Amino acid sequence: MSELVYPNAPVHTITLTNGLQVVYHYQPTAVVAIEFWVRAGAAVEPAVYNGLAHALEHMVFRGSEQFPAGAFDRLIEQHGGLTNAATSQDYAHYYVLTSLDHWRESLIALADVLLRPNLAAEAWEQEQAVIAEELRQAQDHPDWVGQQVLYQHCYPDHPYGRPILGTDETLARITPAVLQQFHRQYYHPGNMVVVVVGAVPWEQLLAVLEEVCPGSQETQATTPRLAAPPWVQPVYRQLVWPQAEQGRLWWVWQVPETQDAATGWGLDLLAAILTGGRLARLTQRLREEWGWVQDIDACYQHQLAGGHWQLTAWLNEGVCPEQVQEVIAAEMLALQHHPVSPDELRRAKRQLLHAYTFAMETPQQMAQLYGYYHYVGWLEQGMQYRDRLSQFDPESLQQLACRYLHPEQAVRLWLQPGVAV
Repeated sequence: MSELVYPNAPVHTITLTNGLQVVYHYQPTAVVAIEFWVRAGAAVEPAVYNGLAHALEHMVFRGSEQFPAGAFDRLIEQHGGLTNAATSQDYAHYYVLTSLDHWRESLIALADVLLRPNLAAEAWEQEQAVIAEELRQAQDHPDWVGQQVLYQHCYPDHPYGRPILGTDETLARITPAVLQQFHRQYYHPGNMVVVVVGAVPWEQLLAVLEEVCPGSQETQATTPRLAAPPWVQPVYRQLVWPQAEQGRLWWVWQVPETQDAATGWGLDLLAAILTGGRLARLTQRLREEWGWVQDIDACYQHQLAGGHWQLTAWLNEGVCPEQVQEVIAAEMLALQHHPVSPDELRRAKRQLLHAYTFAMETPQQMAQLYGYYHYVGWLEQGMQYRDRLSQFDPESLQQLACRYLHPEQAVRLWLQPGVAV
């Protein structure tokens, strides 16, 4: 077992003989957080069955033979716990938060519905209708629509360019046999990470995991490595969307695959300098002083094969998008030509460090962060987050801006409310 020290208590990592990777942190609290991360995101599903990974996430909660429909949810809820899941391009993520007295049966139940879900035709028919309605609701939301258009431009001919929810056509193609094949291929212990944070004795946890997650690592395939997305040319696209009541403007830059977590943290600092709070450059000018935008936000999204840095502005009525774009372009150029001020950098670091502190307050938050960092291979770097963030200086941020965020390299989208012609 490997041991990482954070901050005063050790975080243990180990791979069991069945291939299951375990991240364990003994935390003397009254609740226990249990998370499973499966290397079965939307990016590995066949294009003709786009939406398959998300569909399987839904089907897991239809229960198993041991825990029929509704039994798993009742078990968790009757002990005051909660459970949910999410699917991204790179992974599917399931979690339970429960009381210390009930961690064992909660872990057994979650593992059972994950490894042995009911994928029968009747259950799929019911869940297919639920997912179709979820898709229809998403298609009515301008933010979702704009985001999908951007992904198609940023990741052409790459799985990251497809919608995680799928489409009406691909959803209709998915059958119980397709679900079973995808489950057999990816939902086994050798393709999973489990994270447990709470006052659970290690020996007891190990015994339960070996009981509920049987299998041999030699017989289990892992998810293949995804190819890097092709580099795209900058483009400016305009889209009229009748359902929108407000214009949206996006600027997006591709960020190639990186093994260095600090690159992402530096891009987070640049996002905070531009849009993190009222004193941030773009927020102050575009929202606080001129009232051109209702809000503006920037963020870096890491993905295993290559992520992106994104700026989103929600424009107030009557504001010309070209005016806003001129300001954005000027600020992006300024980041490359002039180092940020020491005061700006201190403020951005303070924001991120406070956010990190708040994100590590509860076992559930800790388990989620451990799971994500372990999944992307950054757990050890993540333990050094505070120290590494403090090492950024104005010159290193200027280098990142020059390397990744030149305004002429952005993929841009203006989503305009109105009647389509």
